[in-house]
Amino acid sequence: METRRIWGVRAGSFGEADHVFLDLNQIAISFAKDGGDVSSLPSTRGAFRQAVGDSLERRAHSTERPGPTQANQLFRFVHDMRIGDAVLYPRKCDRTLHWGEVTGPYLFDRDRCSDFAHRRPVLWRGKLSRDVFSQGALYEIGSVLTLFEVKSFAAEFRRKFNAAQGGVTLVNDDDEIEENVARDVAETTRDFIARKLRTELKGYPLEPLVADLFCAMGYRAYATRAVRDDGIDVIAHRDELGIEPPIFKIQVKGQDSNISADVVKAFYAMVHEREVGVFIATGGYTQAANEFARTKSNLKLVDGVAFIDMIQRHYEGLGLKHRQQIPLKRVLVPDLANAGA
Repeated sequence: METRRIWGVRAGSFGEADHVFLDLNQIAISFAKDGGDVSSLPSTRGAFRQAVGDSLERRAHSTERPGPTQANQLFRFVHDMRIGDAVLYPRKCDRTLHWGEVTGPYLFDRDRCSDFAHRRPVLWRGKLSRDVFSQGALYEIGSVLTLFEVKSFAAEFRRKFNAAQGGVTLVNDDDEIEENVARDVAETTRDFIARKLRTELKGYPLEPLVADLFCAMGYRAYATRAVRDDGIDVIAHRDELGIEPPIFKIQVKGQDSNISADVVKAFYAMVHEREVGVFIATGGYTQAANEFARTKSNLKLVDGVAFIDMIQRHYEGLGLKHRQQIPLKRVLVPDLANAGA
C-alpha cells in the first residue's frame, strides 16, 4: 500500500494565518504577490517560476528577486500534495503540533486573509505537545521553509499521533534516537560545504581558499597564480622570509573523479629535499596514488573528506571573504558522549 506523504506547513512568521488553519480548517501559504489563482497554469515548475517572476516584475517598486524556492513550494502545494496526505502544523503560540489530513484540491481564496490566498482543505485529527517528540523530530520540522516534506522522522510522527488517537499515554523517546540529531547536523554541514566547493569555489577560486586555510592554521601562505609557478598552486611556510624548512608546496584539484598516480608523481617531481608536498583534492585518489604517497615521507594526500574537516576545524580563522562564500554558524547540539558525566 502506498505510504502517504507528511507535509509540514507554517502559518506565517508570527502565526498570522492561524485562524485560517484552525477556524476555517484550511492550510494556506502566503504567496499573494504571485498574481492570483495558479490552478490554470501548466503543471511544470518552469511555468510556476515564470508566473512568480512575472508578477514580481509587475510590482512597480519591488526590490524582491524571484527565486526558485517560492515557485517550487507553490508548485508542490498545488501538484505534489495529494488528497489523503498527512499535514503537520507547528503552532508557535502554545508549542503544539497539529496533525491532519488533506481532504480536497487546491483552491484560491483572497477574500479571507488575502495574504494567504492559496489554500487546501484539511481535517484536523489531533494535537500533541512538542515535548513528547524527540529532539531529532523537532529539528526536522525546524525548517525555515513555509512548506516542506517530513521524511527522516516521519515514522515517529505517525506512531505518536496514531498512539494518541488510541488513548496511549506518550513520553519523549529521546534516548532511542537522540544521537541522530548531532549526526544529521554534521552531515548537513558537510554536504553544504561540499556543494559550495563544487559550485562557487570550483577551479581557480580554490587556490586562494587553500592559502587562506593554511594561514588560519598558523602558516604564511599565498596562492602562486600571480607568479605562474606551474604545478604549484600554493606556497606555505612558518618563517617570515620563507627560507626555513619545511616549505610546503601545495597543489589543488577541484574534481570529483579520483586523482591518478601519474598526476601525483608529476606533482611530487617538483617537491625538493627538505620540502613537503601537499596534494589537496575535492574528490579522492586511486589506490595506486595512495600507495605511492605511503612510500614518501614528505608527501601528503588530502582527499575531499579530510579537506572539509580542515575547513570546519579552522573556519573561524578564515578571512571574511571565504566565510561569506561558505557561510556557517555555530549551533548547540546534544553531546551524548558526555551526557551521563
